[in-house]
Amino acid sequence: MTPKSVGSDLVVFTLIINHILSGISGAATTSKTDLECEFPPKLEEDLTHIRRKRLTTETGLVCLEDYPYTVSVRLHNKHWCGGAIVHKQWILSAAQCFDYVTKQEVTVRLGSVFRDFGGRILSAVEIVRHPNYRLDQYYPENNLALIKLNLPMEPSPRLQPVRLAPGDADRVPDYGELVVTGYGAVTTGQIRHGVNQELRRMMAQEVDKAECRQLYGGDYQLQHDHMCLKSVVKGIALCAGDIGDPAVHFSGGSKGGELYGIALFSGTEECAYKSKPGVFAKVSYSRKWINSVINDSSGTAKDSSES
Repeated sequence: MTPKSVGSDLVVFTLIINHILSGISGAATTSKTDLECEFPPKLEEDLTHIRRKRLTTETGLVCLEDYPYTVSVRLHNKHWCGGAIVHKQWILSAAQCFDYVTKQEVTVRLGSVFRDFGGRILSAVEIVRHPNYRLDQYYPENNLALIKLNLPMEPSPRLQPVRLAPGDADRVPDYGELVVTGYGAVTTGQIRHGVNQELRRMMAQEVDKAECRQLYGGDYQLQHDHMCLKSVVKGIALCAGDIGDPAVHFSGGSKGGELYGIALFSGTEECAYKSKPGVFAKVSYSRKWINSVINDSSGTAKDSSES
């Protein structure tokens, strides 16, 4: 066998091996994607995963196509708060995320199931806090803010605005599923830096405000526009970096949900073992303000839930 024929045989052999490996890799990817993109989300009973302490699923991953409104709001290019796309150029989050923060310090990662890579990062050109939000109030009402992005997004299966809850909605409907999504910590007191972290979800339910006040006692003063949500599975809760996370209600088999709450407070106990519900701002109470900001900026009369 001549050197030339040996070289040709090696090329052919390499191509065959690469083709086989590609097929194996492709099959694995397909299987994993199918599992991650399950919809509607099922209630997980398996809490043996190391990240059971927080927004988690049986596999530890969720599919962004199921929650394409979820974003990572970043301070100095590190995850800081959660947020929800409510318009092609606007993100809704918690106002407290921007106390003593300028728009030049804020960016938003959209369209990635991972907190630290993928998707697209856009700059904030405007941050509009609710006019009745008070920085000097320890437990502020109207704790919502809108972030205007430097460019409008192009809607896709991984990038979609979420509809706002009806303006007269005082409680989350008893039917369907309530899902909180975010990129926050799994260990008390820490936002996970230095490693790539994936999007997680928490299946939640509303807690009556009177019961919530009793649970918190003097630890937190609930306001008129606050609501309390807790995980339907023990050992899962909000944690550091989850302020601003959206709580969206899904009904039936439709992928389109409605945004009912924005996370404000995770409680005073360790994230892994907390028994107190998280405190959220009611989006319905500020729907008119959200629409007015977006409509004034865009020069249209569209509802903020439209793209």
